[in-house]
Amino acid sequence: MNLYISKMNGTLKKWTSLFRGYQHRWVILTNDGCLKYYETEPEDITEPPRGQIKLSFAEIERKDEKRFKVISNEGQKFSFRAENEEEADQWIAVIEEIKSGARDDLSDEEGNEEKDETDSVQDNEENKEVVTQEETNFERRFTSLKGVVKTIMSQEQVTAQFRRLMIDSKRRNFQVVAAIDFGSSYTCCAFSFKSEFKKDPLDIHVVTIDESHKEPTILLLNQEGQFDSFGSKAEEKLTQLQKEDPDGANDWYLFRNFKMQLYNNKSLSKLLKFKDLGGKSMKADYVFALCIEYIHNMVVENIFDKDSSLKEYDIRWVLTCPAMWNESARQFMLEAAEESGIDRKSITLVLEPEAAAICCKCLETDKKLKGTKGTHVFATGSRFLIVDLGGGAVDITANEVLESGQLKEIYNASGGPWGGNMINHKIWIVIYDFFGNAVVQNFKKEHGDDYLQMIRAVEEEKKSYDFDERFYVEVPDSLLEEATKLNAELVYDKNKDSVKMVKGRLQIEKKLVNAIFKECIDTLCKNIKDLLGKKETEDVSSLIMVGGYSSCTILQKTLKDMFSDLKIIYPPDPETTVIKGAVIMGHMNTPIARRLARYHYGIAINSELDLVESFNGSLAEQTDTEPEFLAFIKKLDPIKVNDVIAEYDVPVSSGQEKVIIEVYASDSNIPPKVVSDAHCRKIGTIRIKMSNINDDTMLKVGMSCDGTEFKAVARDYTTGRCFAGICRFLE
Repeated sequence: MNLYISKMNGTLKKWTSLFRGYQHRWVILTNDGCLKYYETEPEDITEPPRGQIKLSFAEIERKDEKRFKVISNEGQKFSFRAENEEEADQWIAVIEEIKSGARDDLSDEEGNEEKDETDSVQDNEENKEVVTQEETNFERRFTSLKGVVKTIMSQEQVTAQFRRLMIDSKRRNFQVVAAIDFGSSYTCCAFSFKSEFKKDPLDIHVVTIDESHKEPTILLLNQEGQFDSFGSKAEEKLTQLQKEDPDGANDWYLFRNFKMQLYNNKSLSKLLKFKDLGGKSMKADYVFALCIEYIHNMVVENIFDKDSSLKEYDIRWVLTCPAMWNESARQFMLEAAEESGIDRKSITLVLEPEAAAICCKCLETDKKLKGTKGTHVFATGSRFLIVDLGGGAVDITANEVLESGQLKEIYNASGGPWGGNMINHKIWIVIYDFFGNAVVQNFKKEHGDDYLQMIRAVEEEKKSYDFDERFYVEVPDSLLEEATKLNAELVYDKNKDSVKMVKGRLQIEKKLVNAIFKECIDTLCKNIKDLLGKKETEDVSSLIMVGGYSSCTILQKTLKDMFSDLKIIYPPDPETTVIKGAVIMGHMNTPIARRLARYHYGIAINSELDLVESFNGSLAEQTDTEPEFLAFIKKLDPIKVNDVIAEYDVPVSSGQEKVIIEVYASDSNIPPKVVSDAHCRKIGTIRIKMSNINDDTMLKVGMSCDGTEFKAVARDYTTGRCFAGICRFLE
């Protein structure tokens, strides 16, 4: 581990999380161009820091007299608050001095890389990798550099640095993997220790949240917008408030089913706001971050109860997300997790259906090891669909098992808002039609506690419903009173042959309820059938059904009848399959070997100019010709995880310090010709910061994907030095 000389050190208040706010931290500015912080002053200078930032390309934002923010080139943010303006000025001055010196003295070992010291032990001892085909591909891509790169870096150093920047950005030295499955309807979390995983990948601790392994995704904030409670306790607390102080309770915020607002949201931004049960607004990232931090704190407490010697930097965090989410939604989730206090370098995203598949694969292996007959769904060459039936959305992925045991995608992810909540929604339409819209709206406003109770009643009845029965909903007296008061002559008018009041309950005849279930289930089955009709999926032999909605008896019967030629598998505990798979994936290097592009991804060029001359990404130099769309990967093209998927030459001038590249996407069947095409939209930018560009030169910009996030690295043709790019898909 490299020793360093401190240029400045002392106590600063650092923003830690929404719950904890600013906390005292020991901060060190080092002569090797780093800002490091510790919980307390370290006794040993070799002690790993709680976090660090390379200052060579960092930005400093002054918030006010005392507060300032340091933002790394990779987007990592540290916010500090000094005791007074003079102290803040002093820290900023030294940071600027170090920053300037670091950029002038970038060594050929550092480039623009940010690598935590806590990685070194793991990299040197436990993560030595044999030469793989992936490494061979990297070597082959760099053979053309020989004779071009000056002696400032060897060919081996260039290749190694590019590969580290492209692949190795996540913190690797961890002892525990913790995962959060943040669902539309329910949330759960789990963890396992590395030592346990090596013995048995399925030895996973599913955390109890408020007396249950799976809690409703419901958040309650007080009148000031501060966290009060989560899950069932949130509903219970608001119900009690509404009974004791109805007027005061209206000033509280209750959020539920809000995750679906990120689904297929092509205009998603950090300005997005969610509306609560009463119609009041709150910033969406704040709502997400509070939920994540609450779950995070519970998991950490459980981990430390089992091993008090661990630190938070020993934990790798895995967050699940729907396969159908676009790049901006994924980045939204990552930034919310960072706002909750989790180190960005410790966070990994996994796709929910793929996590379920990995868990099922381990379950099959476990059966074989214990001498029971396996299903053989995961034999080499086998193809299957995994259908994750959540409350909000249904996610479907099509995969094949490779000889290495890894999975590859054979058709891009699909799905839609056909989860269990779709049935709830249609049941509520019946209730609205029966009593009248004005009645139910007033009931919702004036009797929120009874309304929440009725929501729970519909959900519970749906879960236990058998297609051979009537559907019953307990109706509070307050709803009947509102109906009599506001809409007496229309009460019981609509659907009178199928819906009626019986002893204080709304009774819905099975014919109507079965029609509701059938409509929702038929939508799902049609999409599965369409997917199975694709050429790419013709050899699929199995359906794996996971998620709480997969337990629905009507759904199971329909699937059995419609897909009788396929093996349909329901894992033992479908509600925890995703969370367990997420934990397992957190321990693995590359469980998914290949995915397929959902869109055509590309950049804009001016056709009147040569490609290299015209490519500046920002379109700063326009001609009279409309910018064309240049695809760097086409829809359904394979994307090998952690491999370079595209490279472009970008001209830069002497003294230039950054390059901005605009990224576009199109969901049309063929790539658009121009970026103004109706099916083409700008989805983000790639920003590359550089230093010591003393002559006009070329940058070779390489694009890769680690499975859920795009990455970019630029290489200076003249010196061989590499610079990491920031991919921004959320503004």
